[in-house]
Amino acid sequence: MKVKDWFSDCARGAAMGLGMVPGVSAGTMGIIVNIYDKLITSVSNLKKDFVKSFLALLPIAIGVVGASILVLALVHKTFNLAPIPIISAFAGIIIGSMPIITKEIKGQKISAKPIFLMLIGFVVAAGIGLLSVVSKVFWNFDLEAYFIAGVWWVYLLTFIAGFIAAAACIIPGISGAMILFIFGLYNPILDMFSLSNPNSVFNNHSRIPSVLGLTLCLLLGIFFGVICASKSMKSLLDKHKTSTFNVVTGFVIGSLVSMFCNQELVFKPEGASNYVWYYSLEYTSPLMYLLSTLLFVLLILSFYFISKKALRPQY
Repeated sequence: MKVKDWFSDCARGAAMGLGMVPGVSAGTMGIIVNIYDKLITSVSNLKKDFVKSFLALLPIAIGVVGASILVLALVHKTFNLAPIPIISAFAGIIIGSMPIITKEIKGQKISAKPIFLMLIGFVVAAGIGLLSVVSKVFWNFDLEAYFIAGVWWVYLLTFIAGFIAAAACIIPGISGAMILFIFGLYNPILDMFSLSNPNSVFNNHSRIPSVLGLTLCLLLGIFFGVICASKSMKSLLDKHKTSTFNVVTGFVIGSLVSMFCNQELVFKPEGASNYVWYYSLEYTSPLMYLLSTLLFVLLILSFYFISKKALRPQY
């Protein structure tokens, strides 16, 4: 591979690294920068021709990892300062990216089967967020607390979430980071490496073993998710494309519910006995709501045009 091509693939991988923002699809970014087909082909051929495929994937992976670290640091910082505007931005990205998904089901007849499949996807995605709030408010089930404590099943959940997130990235229009967010793992994972968080690995050295274990579980989940999904998802999309995207459409719509209704937005103030929402005017000012609305509308429009650009070569 020429040096120019190597750096070009690295830059395109960096564009895919934007998929660390919940709502931004790494698959969509891959299509826009014309690296998606090369990525899928190289992953699929790893077993057949490991050296060639590995060398093809290396610059892409370097770009993805480098951009991901920068994006995650920025998102984490801004989320802690203004959670409602950031979530509104995430939701705007998701809605603006919908043409990528709805294109695949356009023109199908309205019948019980597609509606049922969409309903399944919607209930699963929305149910994750709603259940997380109910479990925290009524059962005191605080996922982040269990995450910090390093309870055994959190490792399994992290592996599963990483696997699903990686598999979801294979489908253009779906965001792997969004999967982590509605599972309630997005911020706990970022908090592990935050310099300002007292429970991070840098400030609480007793967490080093659990953080290493959780990171390993996440990486293994992502690795196996990519390997398995690159083949099985391709086969699924080839044979049952419309049905798959019916479920995906419902899932994406349901994820909007989980974006605005999840454990991240419910907390118990110091000294209080009841949980409160960040939506309260005591914690989110009218100015923040105005900013949230502006970001929501702006990112719907921006990602709508980005999505249309991604679809343009396919016509």
